[in-house]
Amino acid sequence: MNIRDFIDREITKEEALELCKIKGSKMMELFSVANEVREKYCGNTLHTCTISNAKSGECEEDCKFCAQSAHYKTSLSTYDLKEKDTLMSEYKRAEKLGSTKFGVVTSGRSIKKGSEEYDNIKDFVKDAKKEDITTNICCSIGLLDEEELKELKDIGVTRFHSNMQTSINAYNKIVATTHKIDDRLATIKAAKKIGMEVCSGGIIGMGETWEDRIDMAFTLKDLNVDGIPVNILNPIEGTPLGDREHLSMDEIIKTIAIYRIIFKDKVIKIGAGREGILKDFMGMAFMSGANGMLVGGYLTVKGRTSEEDFVFMENVKKMWERD
Repeated sequence: MNIRDFIDREITKEEALELCKIKGSKMMELFSVANEVREKYCGNTLHTCTISNAKSGECEEDCKFCAQSAHYKTSLSTYDLKEKDTLMSEYKRAEKLGSTKFGVVTSGRSIKKGSEEYDNIKDFVKDAKKEDITTNICCSIGLLDEEELKELKDIGVTRFHSNMQTSINAYNKIVATTHKIDDRLATIKAAKKIGMEVCSGGIIGMGETWEDRIDMAFTLKDLNVDGIPVNILNPIEGTPLGDREHLSMDEIIKTIAIYRIIFKDKVIKIGAGREGILKDFMGMAFMSGANGMLVGGYLTVKGRTSEEDFVFMENVKKMWERD
């Protein structure tokens, strides 16, 4: 197999699975090709997103990785939906830092039309759109239908986020049993149907196989999602996955590189686990296909400060320019 062939042509699922077997010195060629694909199809733009944990904890779902689930005993602080003024302050700070997008993320199955929370989020978006701010607003508020999504789109929400997390076949085994992967896929399809951008990816390191990772990628490719977050499991004490070992650095980077070859012109965004697990090798992710990142922390895991992240971002851009 000539890896360089994939710079100019689409890869099949079978070929992607063959890339998963690469080891040793061949890995560096894979990383180099992925970086060339990123540069050719995406250029040197680094996409950034700042998220607000707008409602925390007491979630009725049993996602095995998540500290916010009410099914597990963790040290998570819980609170109701943040006040509009608090969200506005966070939104303005994201814009000041230079974030491309600002995401409102809530715990729970969904925030449905007709609820006070849904109306409060809409009020925040309406007020935010009156500000002279270019940072786009995204929402990740659970499983919504086409009508609910269209209301958000009509008031200025540009992108909806709903992670697949893993493959269709593995979902109920390693992610959750209180809902089905089909529920997530229905939300993604509804958002794409009304012309909304969609951000959807998953978590690696939950016990999934390489085939699960590739199956998820090709499902997302078929759905034509716009951004693919790659989160690295950071085991949280008290959850069923709390005692899992971290993935190795080479397996993480290889996953990112193969995803870039699959998703040639999409944003591949590195999320949770970037600092704590990749550590000194964070830069390698962005020399192996990644072109986006969450900045300033995650939902229940503290990241670096936004200021530190943006210094890192400038260093990534310099690496790309030297390449």
